[in-house]
Amino acid sequence: MKNKFNFIEKLIIAVLGLFFFASCGDDHDFTPFESKENLENLANVKFVHAAVGPTGANFTINYFVNNIKISALNITSGLPLGIVYGSTYPTPINYALIEPGTQQFRADTPSRAATATLPEVPASTIFNGNIVTEKGKSYTNFLLSTPPTITPAVYSTLQLNDDFAPADLDKTKAYVRFINVISNAAAVGYDLGIIKATSNLGATPVLTKEVLTYTNITFKGGDEKFIAIEPQEPNDTRGYQLQVRVAGSPRNAPGTITGTTIANLANVAPAVIFIPRAGRVYTIFCRGIIGGLPTATVNPPVVSFITNR
Repeated sequence: MKNKFNFIEKLIIAVLGLFFFASCGDDHDFTPFESKENLENLANVKFVHAAVGPTGANFTINYFVNNIKISALNITSGLPLGIVYGSTYPTPINYALIEPGTQQFRADTPSRAATATLPEVPASTIFNGNIVTEKGKSYTNFLLSTPPTITPAVYSTLQLNDDFAPADLDKTKAYVRFINVISNAAAVGYDLGIIKATSNLGATPVLTKEVLTYTNITFKGGDEKFIAIEPQEPNDTRGYQLQVRVAGSPRNAPGTITGTTIANLANVAPAVIFIPRAGRVYTIFCRGIIGGLPTATVNPPVVSFITNR
């Protein structure tokens, strides 16, 4: 009887092991450098797919360093598989780990198998260059495209150094920076206002103030340094409004959009809202095409954010 129970126990362990192995597919945030003893000798990179496709036909991508795929999927069904426009890899506040130094780096659109109605589409490299990092440092890397007036489209990257040292000095503040990656942005750039509701929850009228203003941020412009702002109180779930405006325009009332507003992130649910908390570090960025592509409602300017820490 004892031998019988031992056999059953071993069988269960084996089955569980097979189940665990099978569950670790492409949707795992895989990196070939996950062992803890190597972490301090590697570089940390967060990738943002901000490249609008030609004629507004957007595409998914996969990232490779030295011909090794380093990105997992954020689409796990349908074809083709990869990272969609507007997405960040990895998420939410993680970084991919790569070997430091100068490494060969590329972004590919994935292959698509033939279907009953569509032909096979092979993988295609849209960016092929280098990525330069230092061990122990963190970076945010944007994939960008040229303005829609330039054909064929040319893709490039914009890499920022994520220096968290200022945030370590005062953890009672939240920290932000603003980057403009709208390829056909006005030559004078745009302003960003970060607007906070200062009145108590439920109070009328709602009092607000603009806690930080960036001015004249051009394409690929913006300081990579993080700046301290007032965080939201821990028990306050109201977001801060993010308002990208024509350069020099006065701010609009929170929640409103006028002709001077390029993009707006409202401060109320159910939309994704920006609630800066003490000790956190954020990158705010605007992406898309002025006027939209191919129409005003497709790929319009959008203001968004990622949490770096």
